[in-house]
Order: sequence, then structure tokens, then C-alpha cells
Amino acid sequence: MKTIRIPLKKLHNEEWFELFVDYREQVTAYGDSVLGITPVYHLFLPLFNKADLALVTLRKSVYTKAMEDTDKKRDLLFKGFAASVKADLHHPNASKQEAAERLHNLVRGYQKTILEGNYVEESGAIYNLLGDLATTQYAADATLLGLNEWVTALAQTEQAFRSFSATREEESFAKPKEDLQKLRAEIDTLYTAMLGIFDTKLLTDGLGGDVVVNPEDLFTEIHEDTDVFQPEKNGNVVYNFVVAWNETLKKYRNLLQQRAGRQAKKEEEDSSEPVED
Repeated sequence: MKTIRIPLKKLHNEEWFELFVDYREQVTAYGDSVLGITPVYHLFLPLFNKADLALVTLRKSVYTKAMEDTDKKRDLLFKGFAASVKADLHHPNASKQEAAERLHNLVRGYQKTILEGNYVEESGAIYNLLGDLATTQYAADATLLGLNEWVTALAQTEQAFRSFSATREEESFAKPKEDLQKLRAEIDTLYTAMLGIFDTKLLTDGLGGDVVVNPEDLFTEIHEDTDVFQPEKNGNVVYNFVVAWNETLKKYRNLLQQRAGRQAKKEEEDSSEPVED
């Protein structure tokens, strides 16, 4: 077992904040003293509270309002698309009924995450759904049922949401941005120290393994998750904590990898455009 490491600097402020809200909740559930991180964790908490205050201006900004409105719009578009698919489950045309059944099963797989997940989880689910809808079979099904306008509108709204999220990062804060950056760096350092404590405890108990030393390698190398939860070890609290926390981190790691992939694709497309004389 090993702790997953991700390049925290690459997370947008709101994503970074959500990650540490998740971390704080999980540590609270297990107990910092039981996990053996109390001294470091008690340094982490007041700094995180300061970071929370530094983000208040960001959350109340015009971009936050636009993001909230856009998030509601994409929820409604998804619900409309899902309802249209469901309406065709009993279509008199057998081919259209089969197409609706395939799309209905696809939509059900993403529905809970899109409607109940946080911003990070919802964007990831919509990104994957749109990828599935672009494949040959599902694209043909959507065309047959006349649902392409729904798909296009959902894709455009998701892109708008991501644009607002990126723009918000460029705002000028009432509290100097350098303060937030400094807080992030200090918190990241303490967090990394706590991961080191977990790794050391796992090694001491004979449950440990190597860690990814350089998180930036996540974008240049493929790291397979070879650790499998073994029920006979579930009496070890730190082991259980790391298993659960790694699952949370995978969501953020996947988000960063998808973003890096889109950026690389965009740069490739830009470089391939003909240069005008």
C-alpha cells in the first residue's frame, strides 16, 4: 500500500479547497490521534481556516454567481436529455426503442454523480458522458432519436462552466493573491508531511510500498494502481484510511490528467494550423 501523490499546484483554487475539505472530513471520521498525525494536523487546521477566509471573496464574486447559474443550467439540460431518452423507451419504432434503451442505460450510469456530485465530480462525469456520446453507436442512437441538440447544448454549457472556473482564477482578490498562494504552499507542505507519516506507519506494519516521489510524473508516465484492498488487513486503521483517501485522490488525479490531455490536444491543434503570410 502507498499514498497517492498528485501535483497540488495544478489544482484550481476551488478544486484545491474541495480536496482539503474532503481530507479534513475523513481525518475527523477516523481521528487524528488514532492516525498519529495530531501535532502536524493541529498546525494544518488553522492555516486551512485562513485559506477558507481568503476564498470568501472568490466565492461571492460575479464569476461564482455565473458558475452557479451555469451549473444549474447544465443540470437542467442533463435532466431534459435523460427525460427525452426515457420517453422513447416505449417508442413504436423498434429501432428507436433499442436506441433509447442503450442511451437510457448509459445515462443511468452517470446520473447520480452529475446531479449529486460536487463541481469536480460533475464536470468529470459530464466529460466522460460526452465522450461516450461521441462514440459510433451512441452517436448514431442520439441522431436516430433526434437528440443531438441536447448533446450539443450540454457540451456548450459544460465548456462555459469550465471557462468561468478558469476565469475566476484570474480575478483580483480583495485579499492579496500572494497571501493565498503562500497559504496553499504551507498547507501543501504540512499535508505532504502527514502523507509521509502514513507511509512510514504502513512500512513499519509491513503493509507499505514505494510512493510516487515526483507528482509531475503523473503526466509523463503511467502509474498503475496495483494495491488491492485485503480484508484481512482491515483491522489496521491507517491502512483503511489510506485505502479510502486514495480513492478520493483518484478523482482529482483523473481531473488533472484529463485537463492535461485537453491542453496537449489544443496545443497540437494550434501548432498544426497553417501560418498566414
